[in-house]
Amino acid sequence: MTTGARYDGTLEDGMAHQLRRASQAVNASWQLHSGGDLTPPQFAVLHVLDEQGSLDQKSLGAHAAIDRSTLTPLLDRLVARGLVTKNTDPDNRRRQLITLTDAGRERAALGREQVRETSRWIEELLGPDRLATLTLLLKELGDAGRAQ
Repeated sequence: MTTGARYDGTLEDGMAHQLRRASQAVNASWQLHSGGDLTPPQFAVLHVLDEQGSLDQKSLGAHAAIDRSTLTPLLDRLVARGLVTKNTDPDNRRRQLITLTDAGRERAALGREQVRETSRWIEELLGPDRLATLTLLLKELGDAGRAQ
């Protein structure tokens, strides 16, 4: 693989391809530590609700960086597992309020440990300085994508 920023036409040098491969590696580590019962997007929802309290579905999606078409079935699965509740907002019947249950709060705490384990694995692989740089670059790229 070349080290330049230009795409030379090979799959190996494609940024999207390498981001997908990296995502697969991180997700594999996540699943190893989670027992396979919680996906990273599900954890993001639980984590946001644990930090913010009850939120309407639109705000929750924005905070967790999950689009509406993905969030709705994700929430349905979390409701079925008893980790969140969905109720109509009494002040605006068009809005759904999402609330973390006690079981959801417990699962969010376990998810935070999964995040720590996955971060440890990446830090062992890259070292602390490169991990910090990678995290900053990915955040910058993610923030730029939201602005489009």
